[in-house]
Amino acid sequence: MPHMDSREERIGLNGAAAILDASPADVRRMVADGRLSAESNGDSEYSFALADIMELADDTSSDEVFEGEVIGDEAPDSSSSSRLPAVPFERYERLLQQGQDYKTRLEERNRQMEEIRSERDAARTEIDRLWTEIERLNLIEFQRELQEKTISTLEEEKQKLEAERTRLSEEHTKLVGEKSELSEERTRLEAELKVLKGRGFFSRLFGG
Repeated sequence: MPHMDSREERIGLNGAAAILDASPADVRRMVADGRLSAESNGDSEYSFALADIMELADDTSSDEVFEGEVIGDEAPDSSSSSRLPAVPFERYERLLQQGQDYKTRLEERNRQMEEIRSERDAARTEIDRLWTEIERLNLIEFQRELQEKTISTLEEEKQKLEAERTRLSEEHTKLVGEKSELSEERTRLEAELKVLKGRGFFSRLFGG
């Protein structure tokens, strides 16, 4: 999981109120007074940079004085610049635990986001595969329709050819009949011509 800079880690209004040990109304007042930067989603919901909240919490705690409670070794003299602000250890432990909890939640949320991205990418891949399959099926359907149209056209052509074949067959039969008649007429004429040739000239001339 990629590392997230502390400035990029964000928390909500209630989380900020818990770290600052204040009410949500007080946190809203800090935003209104300009003491705290926040982003709004337009529904009066704020989000804050965790680093800004921790910094404001440190500034706020530095103003509090608790008698006899100093972080570190025994308190040096007041002129020493290494003196830390006197604050309750319990509060620091609580803040550190809260910070760790928020960090854990952010890491878990980032992990969930990565899973969602992976699922989204897988879904896109599946959609692309299905779309390719749909296009392939559409092509098959188109080919089937084209084949059906081709078969239908071929059937029509076949019927036309069959009709033309029948017509030609009938025409051929008619022509054969006419040829037979012509052959018979030719035979008759040849026979008459032969008879005429066998008669004399005058007989042929006067029909005697």
